[in-house]
Amino acid sequence: MSKTIGYVTDRSFLRFPDEAKTQFAFLETQGFHCVHSEATLVRFESSRLAINIYHGRQSYEIGLEIESLVSPTDRYSFSTLLHLIDQELAKHYRSFSAHSVQGVSDGVRQLAESLKRCLAVDILNDKQLFPRLKLQCQKLREDYALEVQLQQARGKAEVAWRNKDYAAVVRNLKPLRSILSVTEIEKLEFAEKKKIPDGGK
Repeated sequence: MSKTIGYVTDRSFLRFPDEAKTQFAFLETQGFHCVHSEATLVRFESSRLAINIYHGRQSYEIGLEIESLVSPTDRYSFSTLLHLIDQELAKHYRSFSAHSVQGVSDGVRQLAESLKRCLAVDILNDKQLFPRLKLQCQKLREDYALEVQLQQARGKAEVAWRNKDYAAVVRNLKPLRSILSVTEIEKLEFAEKKKIPDGGK
């Protein structure tokens, strides 16, 4: 019978730590050593940074994060690291959720292969890695906020377009002109010509 402590279920039968230590053994050639191992977390450390490989306690997602040993609050997801190296790869990256022994094995292997791509460009030896990750994380937050704003503006503009409320179309789309699609720009330009001038009836 599995044991439960709080929200954490004993998942030792999934062999996550064994898989993580085996698949990420290549880190030892990069100056890392495994310093911690438990059912849902394996931690490797070098002289400068740590790599935490985890099996989400509630989500069951397999992922990793990179952490500065100089400033432990500097901790970033693997997705953020990927954005520094390959934007296209990062866009398609998704954490692998695994609930079986085979799933854990496949997920850990895929994650290890992805990290090897990062090592191929020597990213972990970049002395400016954490300042760069901080800036990248900030950019991702700003991009996400802009995308949310764009989606909201598109929804409002679409309703306004159907109602022939061209002033509202302009009001919603014009501030975001630089990131609009070609079709949306055409609608905006049409609306700018058709809208009733300010103060008009």
